[in-house]
Amino acid sequence: MDSKIVNREIKKTVWPALKRAGFDHFTQRTAWRHHEDSIDVVNFQSFNSYNADVIGINTFSFCVNLGKYLLYVPPTWDVKVKGGIQLPNEAECLFRGRLFPNVAAAPSDKTIWSIDASGKNLLWCIQDVLGQVSTALEWFAALDERSHVLSVLLQKDEHMCRLWGFGRNPSPSRSYSTGYVALALGQQELAISKLQEAVDSKCFTRLFSSVEGAVNRAL
Repeated sequence: MDSKIVNREIKKTVWPALKRAGFDHFTQRTAWRHHEDSIDVVNFQSFNSYNADVIGINTFSFCVNLGKYLLYVPPTWDVKVKGGIQLPNEAECLFRGRLFPNVAAAPSDKTIWSIDASGKNLLWCIQDVLGQVSTALEWFAALDERSHVLSVLLQKDEHMCRLWGFGRNPSPSRSYSTGYVALALGQQELAISKLQEAVDSKCFTRLFSSVEGAVNRAL
């Protein structure tokens, strides 16, 4: 049993279901779906020997990460581009989440599918992930509406594993994202207020030093 066998089963069973749902780029462990103003990311996270030992799992166990990358929020770093197509990794997404195992969850972390040493439960685990594709698609769909995204940024706290990545409220990163989402929605007053908070934080000086500079990045 090794990670190559896991990769094979992901490709055989899960990727076709995501392809039918519109995902258009795939590696062994990551799938991307491109929209006009966002990119959806599904990632099967593996574990190196050290982390696996600490958690008490095998290296071919996995968790399934979800990421929503918003194209109308200017990035604070460059993402991978291949063939003219942006392929952000899940950790670079503004919104992040995970699926939760119904079977074979690791005792120390209920977001990890724990594969036994012989791999006897691998197909069972892969089928469990396949059965949750609809849950993943619903998670992405909830973040398709810009107005809902703004509501989350203004009102919600991060919920680790279910919806996180967008920063505490208040925080410079939250102000940055909220400002650009408000700008995309045409809510100028709110956008200027939040981008001013980002400027005042001095966390983004390599990107802009004024609200005008911040706004120009979105043009």
